[in-house]
Amino acid sequence: MVSETTEDPNELISELMKKILTQILFLTLLPLAVAFAVTPTSKEFALESLKKFSTAGHHKSKGINMVLSYPSSWSAEEGERPNIVQRFFSEGGRGLEGAFIVTKKLELPLGTVLSENDLTEFFTAVEMKTMLPPGAKFIHAKATKIEGLPAGILEYSLSQERAGFTFESQFISYTFIYGVTMVQLGFMVSAGQNTSPVVLARRMDEFKPLFFLMANSIVLQDKWK
Repeated sequence: MVSETTEDPNELISELMKKILTQILFLTLLPLAVAFAVTPTSKEFALESLKKFSTAGHHKSKGINMVLSYPSSWSAEEGERPNIVQRFFSEGGRGLEGAFIVTKKLELPLGTVLSENDLTEFFTAVEMKTMLPPGAKFIHAKATKIEGLPAGILEYSLSQERAGFTFESQFISYTFIYGVTMVQLGFMVSAGQNTSPVVLARRMDEFKPLFFLMANSIVLQDKWK
């Protein structure tokens, strides 16, 4: 149950989420590359060719102790900004597909406790749709659960520019709140400018099985103690 406050915690979280999603646009720009990944790396999960990343003890984890599996062919590096714990890139860092882990302490009134019902109401498709970054085109949103916690899936597309180079990207993010920390596992596929939405959507469809497996590999180490 939520403690008595003068503001609705769900509204506060919604505003924070909008700000965070906007910031992510500038934090997850992929390295420029000339080649795309052409082999569905979801096969690596079936072959157990995996690496694991743990947020335990990481100075950006906000106390979250989470383990995630990712393809051994992908590179991993720490994000440059305070809330980006880690970024992962396909093709050993040369590809235009990526993932990122974001953690953010929610600035809620002291003593606020979010119940499962509060979180379930927050992660509805309608509520998630209001969290689109500026300029993004909505594709899909739905509620789900991650490690038994209410969570949301938001998918959208966006045109981005960096150093004079424009590229099209499609994102899918899995977001949940553990305690008072928001955790987001985001994924993106990108292509060169003037790429049609249909081609980009097909690219996302190719990598969705991998992204789904990565999201479902999440283990919150201290949740079940």
